[in-house]
Amino acid sequence: MVNSWQNTNNMTFLEKSAQYVFDKAGDTTQLENVCVVLPTRRAVYFFKRALAQCANKPFLAPEVIAIDDLVSSRCGLQIADNVSLLFELYDVFKKVDEKITFDKFLQWASVLLKDFDNIDLYEIEADYVFGYITEAKSLERWRVDWPKNRVSTDSPAVQSQFLLFSNLLKVYTLFQEQLLSQNRAYRGLAYRTLSENVEKILLGISPEKPINGQESKKIHHTSDTIHQTSFYYFVGFNALSTAEENIFKKLIKAKRAECLWDTDNYYMSDNQNIEGGELLRKYKAAGWAGDWKWSEDYLMNNPKEIHTYAVPNASMQAKVAGDIYSDWLHSGKGGNDDRPVAIVLADENLLVPMLYALDDDVQDLNVTMGLALKNSLLFTLIDSLFELQFTIAEFKSKEGKEFKIPKFNHRTIQKVLNHPFIRRYEYLALQQEDATQQSIIQKTIRHIQQNNLVYLDSKQMLELGDNHPLFQVLFVRWLNNPQQIISTLYQLIDLLRGVYKDTQNAIETEYLYLFYTLLKQLETTLSTEHVEKLNLKTFKSFLYELIRNTRIPFNGEPLSALQVMGMLETRTLDFDRVIILSMNEGVLPSSKRQNSLIPWDIAREVGLPIYADQDAVMSYHFYRLLQRAEDIRLIHVTDPNTYNGGEESRFLMQIEHELVLNPKAKINLTKHTVLFQAEIAEKIEPNHSTDWEIPKSEETLQFIKTQLQTRGLYATHWGQYLKCSLQYYFNRIAKISEDEDVEERMNAAEFGSWIHNVLEQIDILYLMDGLAVSKAQIKEVLRQEFDKQFRGYEADAGINHLIYETAEQTVLAFLKAQTDRNDGLQVLATEQNLETQINVLLDGEDIAVKIAGKIDRVELVGNLIRVADYKTGKVDVLKFKPENLESLMLESGKADDEKVRQLWLYQYLVLKKMQQESGLKLREQTYHSDQYDVTAGFYSLRNIGKGFITNPLTFGSNLSADDYISKSEEYIGRFVTEKLLNPNEPFTKTTDTNTCKYCDFKDICGR
Repeated sequence: MVNSWQNTNNMTFLEKSAQYVFDKAGDTTQLENVCVVLPTRRAVYFFKRALAQCANKPFLAPEVIAIDDLVSSRCGLQIADNVSLLFELYDVFKKVDEKITFDKFLQWASVLLKDFDNIDLYEIEADYVFGYITEAKSLERWRVDWPKNRVSTDSPAVQSQFLLFSNLLKVYTLFQEQLLSQNRAYRGLAYRTLSENVEKILLGISPEKPINGQESKKIHHTSDTIHQTSFYYFVGFNALSTAEENIFKKLIKAKRAECLWDTDNYYMSDNQNIEGGELLRKYKAAGWAGDWKWSEDYLMNNPKEIHTYAVPNASMQAKVAGDIYSDWLHSGKGGNDDRPVAIVLADENLLVPMLYALDDDVQDLNVTMGLALKNSLLFTLIDSLFELQFTIAEFKSKEGKEFKIPKFNHRTIQKVLNHPFIRRYEYLALQQEDATQQSIIQKTIRHIQQNNLVYLDSKQMLELGDNHPLFQVLFVRWLNNPQQIISTLYQLIDLLRGVYKDTQNAIETEYLYLFYTLLKQLETTLSTEHVEKLNLKTFKSFLYELIRNTRIPFNGEPLSALQVMGMLETRTLDFDRVIILSMNEGVLPSSKRQNSLIPWDIAREVGLPIYADQDAVMSYHFYRLLQRAEDIRLIHVTDPNTYNGGEESRFLMQIEHELVLNPKAKINLTKHTVLFQAEIAEKIEPNHSTDWEIPKSEETLQFIKTQLQTRGLYATHWGQYLKCSLQYYFNRIAKISEDEDVEERMNAAEFGSWIHNVLEQIDILYLMDGLAVSKAQIKEVLRQEFDKQFRGYEADAGINHLIYETAEQTVLAFLKAQTDRNDGLQVLATEQNLETQINVLLDGEDIAVKIAGKIDRVELVGNLIRVADYKTGKVDVLKFKPENLESLMLESGKADDEKVRQLWLYQYLVLKKMQQESGLKLREQTYHSDQYDVTAGFYSLRNIGKGFITNPLTFGSNLSADDYISKSEEYIGRFVTEKLLNPNEPFTKTTDTNTCKYCDFKDICGR
């Protein structure tokens, strides 16, 4: 008779295993004393479901349990939570090293707990491994080249580090003794305890001699600790810890257990280079598991369609996966309760994007992975609040003394107030009856921006927020008191929960509830004996450690057509159709990080798992998932500069170059490349231009005419139009401007404006009256203008201090150079606004055009009137070729040509003023063009030694002032009619992309 479990063509591994266990029992009453052990609780559910299908009448089911639950229920020890374990470990450390601080301890405590866990899971001799580490550190300390290093071996930091490693064995021993005396354990200790006491606990016999040459762990148990289960089945395991392996071996040797493996001939025998089968091949060769059940031939014999998708970024993976599932769903391949579809997320951060990427008609799904609290929006708010509390304003007095003041930085304030949770609160709780009125949040942000407030204290923030409860929670300074911090966070939760309770956003509400329970756990743990150990910094570290290990569970219906899960959640489960995201090296398998205090070479030597073992585990899960699947979609990210992008996973390369090329394989591999829509358009229409243009409508032309008549035409307008007419449109016509923001340091434009104002004041106060000016007076003007222009800036610290020193040196050097030149220079005017008006003929109509300019300084040297403009940037000798006149005036957008045009227009305005008013009137004196020559030029404050850099532009030799004016107005008219008001010349992008580097509008036009 052939057992029904042998007919496996359409059975999943768990269905086959359940049928095998059922058939082996023979009489269903024997199942009562059977225990089936599986890797996960999820597998337990599906095994029970499969077992129920094996009979058409009720029967008493065996005990079906996950391995962790088996150990915790049998070992007689309570597995403690990480929070209490951390404090317990700290108490032990204090006994060994009284100088240890909780702050320092938290930096490596979690890592040390994980190391202790692994040492016991893999039953390593603690004295050997810690002795090994101590000797290795001693050799490191004794290095002969150490004197060449800056850090002495006698320094407190180095001494503390070596003391830590030398104390590890003592701490490990005391920690175990303290936990066992309380009948408590960490996970690894529980496994080791059960492993070393299998005979007594699971088999009901006492060993005559110590196991492995060591005394077994002392256990305290009640009368029901010893379990007399008649038989154990270990189902679906692969990489066993030493403790697990010993439990299995001892039970199998006593003929009280059997292992059911889920393996494939491809990695067990055909291709032994696949790391996923390494440990399984070792177990099979050792023979301790008895007859090997089972190794199938699914990867070679089952037909498979495998599609790979290369996408440009991580978030697009979710969109592609959503589209694939939508196609399956609409074609009747969307799965069912018995054969669901799996979407596997190698990167848990893609869970929320994946859920949003699914169609609205996808209702039947189950999420088996949790959402890490550290990846939630709520955590970003908590993190911003801690950042706010740690902000310290650092200042330096005029005497050079540094001091710190606890003030909030404007950036972090705005970060908190603009957080989605707070904005949601604003929308739901702070809505104004009058929609035109701003909320207190909007008013606060606006006030900070308008007044350029860089640092604000708690009192200022409460005043700005009208002492609203939200502002009292967010902006009250925390003390070094954990209870006060917890109380404040409770208040924040209450405020947010009060507005979220009436909304349908379940995830946000779940965030708040989970964080509330976490705070409750923390509050309970922080008993009076521990409170003094936590200050603000250590409380943050401790809270973040809890958050890092906290996940939001998704409780859904296990029997759903679509299962969204992580790779580890797929253990023992089978799917006909599978989509796996993040098939990139460093994600699947994960990057090679050894998060341990035990050095890699020592871990490898003593038999602890290293990253190569983790790669092997993930390799097995990947290939096992492929075994029974028929349609497999694998998605990876191509861009190395994006999140988790770059090199495709080695598993993809193994499929392409090994699995598919195997002559026995029945696999069809198809590779796809997914592009953004713009990239697709470019590939389809390679000659299609993405440049766009804005035509000049009648309304636009009329607007420009009005502007020419009222505001006027300036040199900067002229230059901007020729440089990029589209930029001119955005700036001058559409009136688009950047959002107002607070600046902590002055930018180049502000620096230039400040220098201009300083020089203007010095001219007015001293030089225009022929008075000498001292260094002290110059410095005083500098400070006055700084305080006037830069409210909120601090000039005596940081980068602003350096900029201030540069400005001071620049102004002093410029004024000294002018004095040293001794050329009889007289300052006639400063910051002089000049304007004139001319008529331009356009289509038979005279258009009045105002020409205007603001001149930094007008000065007189002999009979030469100089129109001077200050440049804080570098300006060398300006060049001009007469044959390029047409291009310079009507076409060129080059920076040097723009400077030439600026000087030309200033010189024109002065000459025009002389012509219109019978001379230029400055300070009760008139200057006529027949008595004084006029020129224009720059003072470059970056290369002061160049002196006055004159304008090289000429319209010809020996031209009179009237001729200069006439030629100038000819080009002004041509610019207005042929450029600005030409309806056939639209506003277009510049062809010089260098112009776009610092353009405010490059994101709008796609540059």
